[in-house]
Amino acid sequence: MVKLVVDSGCDLPDTLFRKYSIPILPHSISFGEDTFADQRNPAKMNHFYSMSLADRSRRINSGPPAIQDISIILWRLIESGHKDIVIQTINGTNSPTYENACTVARKLMHSDAIKGDVQIHAVDSKNLFSGQGLLALYSLIQIQRGLNGAEVAAKATEFARWIHSYATIKDVYYVRERARIKNEKSINWFKATAAYHLDLHPILSMHHDGSSVTDTVRGFDNCTEAVFRLAIDKIRAGKLITPMIVISIAGRLEDLPKAQGFTELEKVAEEHKVKIYRSVMSLSGGINLGPGTVGLSLASKE
Repeated sequence: MVKLVVDSGCDLPDTLFRKYSIPILPHSISFGEDTFADQRNPAKMNHFYSMSLADRSRRINSGPPAIQDISIILWRLIESGHKDIVIQTINGTNSPTYENACTVARKLMHSDAIKGDVQIHAVDSKNLFSGQGLLALYSLIQIQRGLNGAEVAAKATEFARWIHSYATIKDVYYVRERARIKNEKSINWFKATAAYHLDLHPILSMHHDGSSVTDTVRGFDNCTEAVFRLAIDKIRAGKLITPMIVISIAGRLEDLPKAQGFTELEKVAEEHKVKIYRSVMSLSGGINLGPGTVGLSLASKE
């Protein structure tokens, strides 16, 4: 059977990682002089968010999985008998993870020790966090249907074109500071300061074609409600390609139901037999988008 591998930016419930024994390519998290590998450990993630370790005052960064770490993980899978592997990564435009995975895959498949007996397929999700989670869910379904790695990768690549992801930004000034550290100047000081004083919160969207600001809403509660309303409208209109939605929060999972509009979304989803998967947002997501961010991903052709 095909073995699915994801990087730690992939937002899925911990129960699914354990149920399907999904290996994780760990992003590196640096906190001051300390660096650790993000294995999506629930206790560590809860500690990270509950202690507000991603606030503006702290120097914290995330980095892609190292080639050596990817090599070790894939080699262990091969040694344990897995010969058909699909790797799915964070958007290649935002991170070198995809390129690193491709480099390792080529090297291993041309290794004399393997002799062409193993197939490794790398897929760029063209998305982030909850969007990666939705792609992984879709891929697991294809694997359960008995498709081989090449078929799963091809279907996942096509499905990725229809994933729409949204993120509600709680603190625009935080996002500006993160961008400034990376020498990005998409949010200037004036816009960030104005947003702070006017209680404005952007809704970021990401699709196969790129990312943009879909809307700016006054009041964070109204911002989350607007994203949930968008999902509700698509459910009621029958526009979902697959009856699954992934929602993640850069915070404690128990705080997600408190988000304005979430209860109504759950009710509508249940009525239309759409399953909602709740997840804590990856540490990379929380670091770059800020504490309190809520992400939502669905697949729709419109």
